[in-house]
Parts: sequence; C-alpha cells; structure tokens
Amino acid sequence: MNHFSKRRVVARLSCLAILFSLLPAGLLADGGGKTGMAFLKLGVGARASGLGEAYSTVADDATATYWNPAGLALLARPEFAFTHTEWVQDISNEFVAFAFPAFGGAVGISFYANNVGGIEQRVNPSPEPLSELEANDIAFGVSYGRQLSRNLSAGFTVKYLYEKIFVESAAGYAFDFGATVKPLDSSLKLSIVAQNLGSMGNFAQESIRLPATIRVGAAYPVQLPGSDLEESWVLFSVEAVKVVDSDVRGNFGAELQLRRRLAFRFGYQTGFDQRGVGGGFGVRFKNSRLDYGFTPFQSS
Repeated sequence: MNHFSKRRVVARLSCLAILFSLLPAGLLADGGGKTGMAFLKLGVGARASGLGEAYSTVADDATATYWNPAGLALLARPEFAFTHTEWVQDISNEFVAFAFPAFGGAVGISFYANNVGGIEQRVNPSPEPLSELEANDIAFGVSYGRQLSRNLSAGFTVKYLYEKIFVESAAGYAFDFGATVKPLDSSLKLSIVAQNLGSMGNFAQESIRLPATIRVGAAYPVQLPGSDLEESWVLFSVEAVKVVDSDVRGNFGAELQLRRRLAFRFGYQTGFDQRGVGGGFGVRFKNSRLDYGFTPFQSS
C-alpha cells in the first residue's frame, strides 16, 4: 500500500471514529423514562442466538441488515434469510431479508414483525376479560453496505417503524450505521454499530423513545490443527452493548465449524435475570444453510 492509500484509510477511520464517539454522549444519554418499540432490542437469526448475540462483527449475510449493515459489503451473490422466533408470554416474531450485490457494494431489504398475543381487555375489575387483544410492531428497512478499502467496510440502514395496539397506533423512522475493520491485514475483525437513531410519533398521546443502541464487538477465528482455516475453525466473538435505558452488558460466543458443513455454537449474555446461556447448531447445504438456536429462560 502506498503512502497516499495509507493516508486515505487513516482519514476514513478518523472520520468514523469521530462520528461514533459523538453518538453515545448525545443519543445514549438517559433522558428519563423507558423506551418503546422494545422488539427492536430482540436479536434476529438462529446463528446469532447460538452465539449469545455476539454477532455484529460476525454478520456477513442477509441478517446483517439487522446486526451491522457494513457486513453486507463483501456479499458475493444474492442471499435470502427467514427467521421465526418464539419468545415467552405469547411473544413471537418473524424476520425476512433479501440482500444482493449492487452499486459497488450490496443492498438489503428487510421486514421485521413482532406480535404479542393474549392481552386481556377489561373496563372494570372482573374475573373474565371482555376480550383478548394483540399488539403488533413492524420495521421495514433498506440497507446498503460497501467496502471502503481492503480492510474497512461501512454501511447504513433506513427503517420505517409502525406500532399498533387495539385502536391506537404510531409510526416513525430510524437509522442504523455500522463499520467493520480488519487491523493490519489480520484475521481479527472489529466493529461498531449505532442502531435505532430516529423518532416515533406519539402513541395514545404519549411520546415514545426509540431504544437507541451502541454495539462494539470483535471476532477472531482460530484454525483447527491439521485443517485449512477456510474449512474448519473455532470462531470466538465478544460484544459490548449499551441500550439507552439500560446498563452496558456483554455478549460472548464460540462456534466450532467443521469443513464448512456442520457448526456447533455456544453463547452467553450478561445483564439479564432470566436468560444467559444459549447454544445451537447449523448445517450447510450446497446453496443454503439451516440454523437452530436455543436460549433457555428461567421462571421468575
């Protein structure tokens, strides 16, 4: 790399560092009260779940539209992702994304829907509810990721948000920004992501704050003895997460990849009372991959 290229990479890194250093102070300062649109804090993808959601540095497929749009930068061919998640207390969500190479990088389109059922409606105290309601949340996003240099990628997502409970509804918008870097041509990857920076309209005459989030992560693959690093490895991933209405928490994950066909995963998340350990596995076929993730919840 010549001196001009080095200066250009340093300049880009400096601009990104300045941008993200300004975000936590202004956007993650606790302004009082809790955030709405809580489903935006729920991760997507079975592989991410198996890795304890230490995934913003790892994401390099269509789910990067949620985790880190910079992960789209090296997409070589169109990819489609679908995830169904069953949570506790009648909460479920679906995530669908399609990404494809375009405009010198890659474009992703995503749809994230969350449903909460079994909400009892009462006008007066009574043993039986009048009816059961549902709450529905939707996020529709368009993402773009591009490689800025050999070791630096960046991306952004624009999202339309909608929430409805019974006859009340609200709409808004949000932006995500992400960057991934591989220092000194090493296998180590570092990332920083700012999510859910935007605004919502009032819901039932009450203001809604979005769950603005900062993620800082690292991932490093270790070659298995007697194997090719491109075929079999152990991937270690860590991530620090700060949501505007909560303390910093840590996510940790490890993935054993065997000949790019079979993967076993283990993850751990701090900062939660009812969940922590998780795991999963994945099977790769010729043009597709099937992943399963499981995170047990403790009863309160």
